[in-house]
Amino acid sequence: MLPILITIKNSIFVANKSTKKVQNSTYFINQITSKQFAIRVIMLLALMFAGNVIFLLIANVFSLIIWDYNFFENPDLLAQTANPEIIPMLRFFQGTTSVGMFLVPGLVWTWIYERPLIKSLEIKRTIQPAQFFLLILLIIIALPMINALAALNQAVELPAFMHNLQESMKLAEANATKFMEALLSTDSINVLLANLFVVAVLPGIAEEVIFRGILQKEILRISGKPILSILIAALLFSAMHMQFYTFLPRFILGIMLGLVFYWSKNLWIPIILHFLNNGMSVVAWYLLSPEDIEESIENVGTIHNMWPLALVSILAVILTLYYFRKSAVRSSH
Repeated sequence: MLPILITIKNSIFVANKSTKKVQNSTYFINQITSKQFAIRVIMLLALMFAGNVIFLLIANVFSLIIWDYNFFENPDLLAQTANPEIIPMLRFFQGTTSVGMFLVPGLVWTWIYERPLIKSLEIKRTIQPAQFFLLILLIIIALPMINALAALNQAVELPAFMHNLQESMKLAEANATKFMEALLSTDSINVLLANLFVVAVLPGIAEEVIFRGILQKEILRISGKPILSILIAALLFSAMHMQFYTFLPRFILGIMLGLVFYWSKNLWIPIILHFLNNGMSVVAWYLLSPEDIEESIENVGTIHNMWPLALVSILAVILTLYYFRKSAVRSSH
């Protein structure tokens, strides 16, 4: 039994031993083999699965204490978004999922393979004011482009033989929209702050640790191709949300997150951009009624003015990314 355990231990940690031999202070150029890559990715997936299960169990204990609700006995109760008493539970389980499925597994994986954590995840202490300003500008000017892409995505019609699949995806999208509407609709400042934490802060940190801090770097290590690593990480980021009719805009957002991380070598940069993207929606729901949102933010860059605004938005995004890259290069010297 002991030799088997030693063999398993050596297989899991082999990538850590070999990749530490080649370090570069500018970016992640240390290579790994295909076997090491597979082991590391499988380990990450296993940690994400285990973390999700463990934190769901922990959340269920707290749910029983606070609300006398057992998720495992009545999971469908959380789908009753029209019931205002359910919303605090929804918010709690949503936050727990971010921590259990992404943040903790990401930190544990990094502790196993890439210690020290802060250095490996490229978490810098400072952010240049110019870069912070460009992130705010980027997420605002990207709105017409993102909404135009969403309109295109929603116009996709699958072949007739995939009709049932398309209907199920539309239903899933409608349920996701209903869930977010129930979660974000509030006139309480305390609930707004809670929503910002659960919908913007936690996902911004947790998802960026996994998709940019780990996966994008790992794909770069095995491929040696920055653009490919950014594209694949963005693809996985969008696919993970399992929402077909918002796949395209989320994929483009993932590319922007990957680019600013690659250029800045600072994980705080995509975390902030991710937070701004999610936080803008949270604040919009707080300030505006659903009807106002339908007529304003969700329709910026859609319907009659979609293409002119989208084109201007695309050009402005490219220009902003160009200036961000220049700023990142200057700050690295």
